[in-house]
Amino acid sequence: MNRLQRLESALVGHTFGDTLCMPLVFGGAAFLTNVRLKEYLQNGEILAQCQLNSQRKFNYDAVFVYGDNCIEAEALGSRICFPENAYPYIEKYRLEDPKQLSELPDFNPLTDGRMPELLQAVKILKAEIGDNLPIVGVVLGPMSIASQLMGLERLLYLLLDSPCEFADMLSFTAEISLKSGLALLAQGAHISAVIDPSASQSILPSEMFVRYLLPHIRDIFSQFKSAGTLASWLMITGNSQGLLPYYRQCGVNIASIDYEVPLEEALKWGEDFLVAGNIKPYRFVNKTPQEIIREGKELINLAASSKRFILSSGCEIPLDTKPGNLAALINAVRDVG
Repeated sequence: MNRLQRLESALVGHTFGDTLCMPLVFGGAAFLTNVRLKEYLQNGEILAQCQLNSQRKFNYDAVFVYGDNCIEAEALGSRICFPENAYPYIEKYRLEDPKQLSELPDFNPLTDGRMPELLQAVKILKAEIGDNLPIVGVVLGPMSIASQLMGLERLLYLLLDSPCEFADMLSFTAEISLKSGLALLAQGAHISAVIDPSASQSILPSEMFVRYLLPHIRDIFSQFKSAGTLASWLMITGNSQGLLPYYRQCGVNIASIDYEVPLEEALKWGEDFLVAGNIKPYRFVNKTPQEIIREGKELINLAASSKRFILSSGCEIPLDTKPGNLAALINAVRDVG
């Protein structure tokens, strides 16, 4: 049974030997293979090769195609600053007023911004890997795209002052998430995942998530499913504990949980979806391999009775992750057996 088949088996509740290990290695793949991040984020061929090299070096159970949190906003006109060896950030938001939303062009992932490079990366990975290893395309979620278009503070004031305009904003950005995910699947990704850090409970109360965001997430995953995604993977970083009861309504099959959510609480919903987590990302920088192994084994043992668990980082591993600490995470799986 290859790794893609093992994931397929886990998704339908079957058990097998080792726990799947899928740390969220995004831009860290560039650092781990001695490539400048700016090159990785601007060239699909380089991104694909870094993902392949990192996975082969550390032997975890998936590759990921994700650029950065500016991809969509940049394509729509937000001005970004692009350091040589750090993630880009927004210098000037495209929207100063929500009424400018109607001025934005239709987003085409086949032609706009750096999105075609991500599609090229998926195509290369599929040619190299085939169906032996999960290829996970990752798109930014509606709440986070909106925050990258107008700024998070302004977006939250919009929610308070003009809920209808806030709803219109999320309808627009949800369509961007959808188009991007469908394009990744069309190029050969096995999964299109949604990462939406701005949907954290630390930012958006759960009742607002249910009212404004849940219908969009549900529709996105429904259309991904129709397009052939192996699973609907939702990654909300930070505190998402109060959102977990609603994930089934969203159609979630895999839920990434961050370190702020106790694993035992997330596993209570394990009949509904696989739980992926939840090593605190910065531990890959400031802890020793022995500490990572110990924590990884503790999580595996905690989840042993459910068998609905993927060992992973709570969020993307840091760019300056120590290689020995990433290797230690995989060793934790081998030690438990």
